[in-house]
Amino acid sequence: MINIFIPHRWKTEDFGKINELLSKTKYDVRDYSVPEQKQLEYIDRRYNVDPQIQSKIKWSSVIVCSNRPALSGGMAIEEIKFAHSLNKPIVAVRITQYDNSELNELKVPVIPCRKDSLEAWINANL
Repeated sequence: MINIFIPHRWKTEDFGKINELLSKTKYDVRDYSVPEQKQLEYIDRRYNVDPQIQSKIKWSSVIVCSNRPALSGGMAIEEIKFAHSLNKPIVAVRITQYDNSELNELKVPVIPCRKDSLEAWINANL
């Protein structure tokens, strides 16, 4: 069982694409992301990352994001920075043609949107 968190915003299709890719891998995945049906009713704006989301990230083994989290607006990049501060393994799946510059600054690897690429990255980072 692999605990995964997917930083995302509902404004894009990235969550669905990454979730679909994960479902094709050989791994049994426990998704700690915030599901659309149970979105957080209250976000504590005193924090860069709400404590409810911090907890989900802390329980995750790996973080899988798209290569454009900050472009969608919202705080997905802050979630990635928080995970980075905890030394969580983070990978970005290439959903768009251009990579987010903040991911590059954090040295987050960007892999092709393919099952074998994601499986290889997980094998190397768990």
